[in-house]
Amino acid sequence: MEEAGVIDWSSAESHVLLSPRMPAEERERLERAVPPMRGHVFVATSGTTGDVKLVALSKDAILASAAAVNARLGARREDVWCCVLPPFHVGGLGIHARAFLSGARVITMSWDPHAFARTEASLASLVPAQVHDLVRLGLRPANLRLILVGGGAFDASTAPGWPVLASYGMSECGSTVAVEDVLLSHLEARTDDDGRLAFRGASLFSGYVYIDGAFVDPKVGGWFVSEDLGSVDGRVVHVRGRTGEFVKIGGESVDLGRLDRILREIAGDAAAIVAVPDERLGHVIHLASTIEASAIVEAFNARVTPYERIRGVHRVAEVPRSPLGKLLRSVILSRIDGEGA
Repeated sequence: MEEAGVIDWSSAESHVLLSPRMPAEERERLERAVPPMRGHVFVATSGTTGDVKLVALSKDAILASAAAVNARLGARREDVWCCVLPPFHVGGLGIHARAFLSGARVITMSWDPHAFARTEASLASLVPAQVHDLVRLGLRPANLRLILVGGGAFDASTAPGWPVLASYGMSECGSTVAVEDVLLSHLEARTDDDGRLAFRGASLFSGYVYIDGAFVDPKVGGWFVSEDLGSVDGRVVHVRGRTGEFVKIGGESVDLGRLDRILREIAGDAAAIVAVPDERLGHVIHLASTIEASAIVEAFNARVTPYERIRGVHRVAEVPRSPLGKLLRSVILSRIDGEGA
């Protein structure tokens, strides 16, 4: 396991950054799958299939994104970044790259809103849930001149008068893509025929590394077609949501299809996963079950990451499905709406 803060950005050495909470067998298989590519950083992500894979980002690509963010924020040597995002995520990785280019210092800490509010940092990247914590507790950091908020939909009106800038990004683009809906200078954007956003530019990834060792570069003519739906008007990008069944939980992208497969192995067709809107985290995972669920919850939670764990249980008469067997998640949500966990 490696830390983003110890990466030599000017070397040809490559690095694999994985969550320490990832199951050991999965982590070992991913590490063995890494190809002999020079000057790359590999971070984990999940695609439309829900299978974990690695995003291969060259150091030059990450630094291209970092340079564009620094220019947009007016970041300088005198700034101090506070990094509360995990180093195995492009959000945390990007902070260290920005500081490397500007010569700024980085304070790294686990998330504690009270400790964060006392830091001497002038710049920070947070997810919406962390901003929600600060606002709820009335902890406005005195030294911060800008907070870049990403990892999910964010309404700046929830933090009135705060120096917050909503951002949009993804691993495949080396971190931040747009700030306040305006595309950063190093990227181009367009939409494809089905409304998916596509990007081209210096910060794009080299390709995906799959757990079986396969390497795939999905770009065509330099363009990467994302799983995000939206529109592009000049340099303005509007994001409407994601294809498939992805939701954001505390800034993390979660594939419900992957969770479905885990649950089916445990409970067959007797239960279903739903993502319930949550003011702080964006969504939380609930279980709808036709049978007693304590053993199901225990087994499921043991196989997923902490933010994917079941936080509410609902007893239902049936798990509704279409004539073709597709889970009708929206029907379940409508039936449990207003219930307590």
